Amino acid sequence: MSNRNDLKNTLSYLHSELNRIETMAGTLSTVEREHFNKLTNFDHRELMDIAVEEQNAARQLGAIKQMCLAMAQKIEGMKKALDHGEPGERTQHDPVH
Repeated sequence: MSNRNDLKNTLSYLHSELNRIETMAGTLSTVEREHFNKLTNFDHRELMDIAVEEQNAARQLGAIKQMCLAMAQKIEGMKKALDHGEPGERTQHDPVH
């Protein structure tokens, strides 16, 4: 029972941290997009290069946000499975092949 509670607590912690990372990545992605929009208003080659880097950073942060969301959903599924007595309920070990 203690192992099950430890697992549930660990999953809750991971879920919470993934949500925090997702939020931070989303915020930073928005900031990067705003920088891209501001920098592209200038007719200056170096600023355009920086704008492109900002755009790439925004895309990568958007991808990180989506990965965090997917992992958080997976963890939520694992927590629900634990609540419904799925993994960890078996009393015998699976046979080794």
